[in-house]
Amino acid sequence: MKDYHNLIGPFQKSKNKTSTMMKHVLIALIPIIIFSFYKNGIVPYQHHLVDIWGLWYPIIFIAIGPIVTCLVELIAARFFLHKKNNDLKDYMQHSYAILPGLFLSLILPIHTPISVLIFGVCMATIIGKLVYGGFGNNIFNPALIGRLFVITTYATVIASKGGYLNSYELDTISKATPLSNVSTIEGIGSYETLVSPYGNLWNFFTGMIPGAVGETSALLCLVAFFYLTFQKVIKWRIPVFYIGTVWILTMLIGWLNGLGIWYPTFQILSGGLFFGAIFMATDPVTSPVSKNAQILDGIFLGILTVVFRYFTSYPEGVLTSILTMNMLVFVVEKIGLQCKQKDKRLVIIAVILVIMGFVAYQAGRLYQNHGESKDSNFEVINVKKVENQVIYTVSQKGNGGPITCEVTIQNDKIIKIEVIDHNETPNYYGLVENQHYIEQLIKEQDNLSELDTVSGATISSTALKKLAINTLQEYEESYEK
Repeated sequence: MKDYHNLIGPFQKSKNKTSTMMKHVLIALIPIIIFSFYKNGIVPYQHHLVDIWGLWYPIIFIAIGPIVTCLVELIAARFFLHKKNNDLKDYMQHSYAILPGLFLSLILPIHTPISVLIFGVCMATIIGKLVYGGFGNNIFNPALIGRLFVITTYATVIASKGGYLNSYELDTISKATPLSNVSTIEGIGSYETLVSPYGNLWNFFTGMIPGAVGETSALLCLVAFFYLTFQKVIKWRIPVFYIGTVWILTMLIGWLNGLGIWYPTFQILSGGLFFGAIFMATDPVTSPVSKNAQILDGIFLGILTVVFRYFTSYPEGVLTSILTMNMLVFVVEKIGLQCKQKDKRLVIIAVILVIMGFVAYQAGRLYQNHGESKDSNFEVINVKKVENQVIYTVSQKGNGGPITCEVTIQNDKIIKIEVIDHNETPNYYGLVENQHYIEQLIKEQDNLSELDTVSGATISSTALKKLAINTLQEYEESYEK
């Protein structure tokens, strides 16, 4: 009598070799790299804002990432794994070292110093990949690990150089990225405040908006999506359900606040959602295998992204969402297995709908009835009169909590703003101080609504601007001329 054994799948054999799949990924990235060269190099050069070095800098920047990752893995293989000759060659051929560095170059701001890029590439390769045993064993997406290290460690350095805005955008827009700009708007915003500063939604779709080096063009990301899906390289369910979930939730949020279909469209076209959903979330090593788990992964990614965008001080949400789901892949796979049973599938669907409804309702409520009362993030702590001066102690919500200031008004004008307490990060608040933003507030107090915020410190500088506006309003209501 024969023995029968239970074997673990999957059993369907794919004709796609890993090397072939990686080749298709590189092909899909070529139009994005060319567009980045055009947007960040050619356009500024045409407007005489950069020299020949500035023209070719985007290509050099993008190339440095994969070159350094290959060098780091070569050194690790030779001196730590003791690979030699054919073994070393075989290791390098199957480590696909080029991809983490290439992806990291594409998802960083154009003004990231080369030294910081190299640091991020080393962290992506060592912490995100090699410590887990190399390709195929990593838990997290290496490129996102590298970006996390760069942004959390060198945010001020990058912002002081120009941040996400290339030379042309700094000259013509001089604002934050679209999602960072959201935090500077009173209430949920409008088409005029969210979209118009950057042109129209077509600019968002094509990618002619501020953002990371290679992640702004939704159009080219869609081209890559169709190509990679046709070549059976990526799991199409993840990006479709990811982007779809964000669109549905933000549509509900916009509907609760009387906004049109442009609002969810703005949300999905802003930031790196398309690039992250198509290239990062579908990483074959760190994403689910089963079909049901892929659908669930996409839905949970969408929910997390909306939660991070609306309930935290992180305007993007894509990086943190993908890294969070990287940790929970095994949980999603188990839940996906439960979906095969009809009764459990209905329960899971019901729970997801409840979560989505709750998130949309709570996020929508944040902005309902906004404007019918005074700014809820502003507080007058104390007021005192000293001769011909009125001295206010006030606070305004910033990036890390309330920013408390002492504002002195004399002859109906602010003559002094002194920050006496704040919880902002040293990096961001230091940037505001270095650019003498408080002095600008006092100088431009008659036209504060037109005063630009500080690129790279938009939330902190916006809080100070709102604080000045609200204090002047409070003064006018209490001490009429």
